[in-house]
Amino acid sequence: MRISSLQIFNNGINNIQNGQTQLAKLQEQISTGKNLNRPSDDPVAAAQILKFRRELAANETYSDNADVSKRRLELEEITIQQVKDAGDRLKELAIRGSNSTMNNQDRGAIATEAEQVQQFILGLMNTKDAQGEYLFAGAKGQTEPFVNDGQGNFSYQGDNEVRLIQTGPAAYVQSTDSGRAVFQTVPGDMEIALLNTSAAIGPLPGGFAIAMTAAALGENSEFQQYIEENGKQDLTLSLDLATSQYDLLDPNGASVLGGAVAIPAPVAPATTSVIEFNGLEIDTGVDGTAVVPGEVITTTIRPSQPRHSILTTAEKLITALQAPVTDTASREAMMAGVAEAMTEIDVAQAGHRSAQTELGGRMVSLQSQVAVNEDFSIFTQSALSVLEDLDYASAIAKFSFQEVALQAAQQTFSRVNNMTLFNYL
Repeated sequence: MRISSLQIFNNGINNIQNGQTQLAKLQEQISTGKNLNRPSDDPVAAAQILKFRRELAANETYSDNADVSKRRLELEEITIQQVKDAGDRLKELAIRGSNSTMNNQDRGAIATEAEQVQQFILGLMNTKDAQGEYLFAGAKGQTEPFVNDGQGNFSYQGDNEVRLIQTGPAAYVQSTDSGRAVFQTVPGDMEIALLNTSAAIGPLPGGFAIAMTAAALGENSEFQQYIEENGKQDLTLSLDLATSQYDLLDPNGASVLGGAVAIPAPVAPATTSVIEFNGLEIDTGVDGTAVVPGEVITTTIRPSQPRHSILTTAEKLITALQAPVTDTASREAMMAGVAEAMTEIDVAQAGHRSAQTELGGRMVSLQSQVAVNEDFSIFTQSALSVLEDLDYASAIAKFSFQEVALQAAQQTFSRVNNMTLFNYL
């Protein structure tokens, strides 16, 4: 094959340019510290690098979320502990106030301090986080959760919702709490609603009406035990006026309470006759009309038990301490009120401890997820470094080799370029 001088010249120029290109690429890698400076260097590796960077960005967001949640949970834990400590102070004041050596003025001073503790607790329950949102308002972060109507009645204005914040690809942590769940833990008197009846509530055929005393039913031991074991559910009350028998049935038709009841004789108009049995009261004397033989009255009842916070308990204690003691009866009433408040404080603090335990579980879970995120970040950065970062020792060695190769190409090109017949003419 014939090789012309022009071919030799062009081939030499191309080799020198390729060498310079490789040398420039190595110089760029060394100066940037990156093995890949553009996707065209290695398209497959570039795609992996983009994937790793997205994962690292998402992981950084998860870490930021975890930091926010950690601050909120720690603030909640501290706040609940302070409420619990304030409850201890209320118990101390209750014990002092129940001392028989205290007079009305002394108890009034103790009640004043109890009011200050109550206001302190109210402020704690309405604590805000660093973002200016209420800690214990559920999902209604801008709504003050606990308010006082000025008459000693405290109500919860938040909701029962909670917010979950993502701390990992498939991990979420509860970052808010409902004040109702955390603080409204003291059970009050059971309430019972009449949902429907076999006849209109009011005068029934034969002149009867049906009524119910919630507090009395709530105090029935059998009824309380049933509700505690089975939860609050709709029950059916059946009263057979002909046989003077009543039955309280669960949703499956099984009897909860039952037995005989005395039906009073008709009374004069405008007076009432009340049947009382097991804490239930049925008014049968709206107009004094006689009982209709064989009639059965049925109604559905729904029990509920409202709960209140330690704020209401503190109000009970303050009221008891402020009541003047003038005789034995008033002293016994004061002592009973203080004793009830102390019992409720214990119940409230048990709820606070339960909330702290639940918070502790969430914080442990959060710490574990933070550790997982850190490990993931280290692993991903290591994988990214393998693809992206430059091995300086190898790059410098390649640079030196490429530099020698370029110098050799340049020198040989000069010598080959001089090999021409024109030098002999």
